[in-house]
Amino acid sequence: MMLSTEGREGFAVKVRGLPWSCSADEVMRFFSDRKIQNGTSGIRFIYTREGRSSGEAFVELESEEEVNLALKKDRETMGHRYVEVFKSNSVEMDWMLKHTGPNSPDTANDGFVRKEEIVQFFSGLEIVVAELKFEPTMIPLESSWLCSGQVPMIGRGLAEGIIALAGELGLKG
Repeated sequence: MMLSTEGREGFAVKVRGLPWSCSADEVMRFFSDRKIQNGTSGIRFIYTREGRSSGEAFVELESEEEVNLALKKDRETMGHRYVEVFKSNSVEMDWMLKHTGPNSPDTANDGFVRKEEIVQFFSGLEIVVAELKFEPTMIPLESSWLCSGQVPMIGRGLAEGIIALAGELGLKG
C-alpha cells in the first residue's frame, strides 16, 4: 500500500539542514526566485521541545508549479551547509507545528505514542487502519532485539516514529 499525500490542500516544501541561526529573510533569499505565499509569514520554522531551532522549516508556496521549481533547490548550499528540500503539504506542516516546540502537547508526554495520535496521523490516507491493540512495553536501552512491529523511538519525533513503524509493518509502497 502507498502512503500518499496527493490531493491534500496547500502547496509547501519542507526544508532540512538550515543553519540554526537562520532567519526568515535568509530563507526568502534562498528561495528568491520562488513565489512564497505571504512573504516571510509563509516560512514556518520547526523548534525543539526546548525551544531551539531544529534546522527545519516549512515554506508555503503559491502553486504546484512553484513547489516543483523549489524542489530543484534540493542539496544547494546556504552558507557552508547543504539544504534538503522535500515536497510537503499544509496537513503535514500543521501537524508538525502543532506537535513540536516548547508549547507542544507532546512535551508533557511520557514517551509513549497514543492510539489516537496514530489514527489521527494516518487519517485521510489511502490505507485501512486495523483495530490497534496497544500494550506498553519497556525495552532496555541496551537491547537491540526488536520484535516485528516494534521500532526504537529514542531520538525520534512522533512523526518519524510512526513512519518507521509503518515501514516495519509494510505499509509503504
